[in-house]
Amino acid sequence: MAQTIFCRLRCPRCFTSFPAEIALSTGTKGRLSSDLCYRGEGTFVYPYLVVVCPGCGFTSYHQEFDYLAELPKYSPYHPVGRALKNFLQERHHLYPGSEKYRLAAEDAKRRGSSPLAVAHLHLKGSWCAREEGNREAERYHQEEALRHFRLALGEVEEGRDAAVIRYLVGELCRRLGRFEEAEEAFGSITLRDLPYWLHNALRRMQKLAAQHDSSPQELPRA
Repeated sequence: MAQTIFCRLRCPRCFTSFPAEIALSTGTKGRLSSDLCYRGEGTFVYPYLVVVCPGCGFTSYHQEFDYLAELPKYSPYHPVGRALKNFLQERHHLYPGSEKYRLAAEDAKRRGSSPLAVAHLHLKGSWCAREEGNREAERYHQEEALRHFRLALGEVEEGRDAAVIRYLVGELCRRLGRFEEAEEAFGSITLRDLPYWLHNALRRMQKLAAQHDSSPQELPRA
């Protein structure tokens, strides 16, 4: 089951140490959406994979921060427990998942990260925005993910990775209502390069694009 832990992290830039709630895995026995968002049982973990430093604002995956220790399980009536809860609730309010991934993507661009890395940050940001019910933020992240996945195709050799990127380009176009672009992207995929578990998804999304259907979809379990 997907779950989070409370811990203390240290920023690699300004060396501020602070409490954080992070997820160590995406869980098991989950569902897969057509844009490859995997949702395990339990907590929707993607907002907890990225951390914003309260000292300098550095934002990235929690693995880039120094892990200091797991925090004790304080009673909600303990003064430290109450202070920790209030701090984390304020951070969650200031930085919902979609905003965390926007900041992480901007930071990644400044550091010269690859278009593929930036694309995946925006893709996860779109998943968080959808969970939040924020369609405006979802479209923003989808547009940026689409742009960077297309840039990534110029750097990735043809084969499995390129086929999955082309699938995501097609699916993002479909979700954004760009149906002709979606059909073109889906049609450019060499089926033998695509992982077998995406074959049925490709055919289904191609059909939906031809029908001008932009609705989110869930893929059946294999």
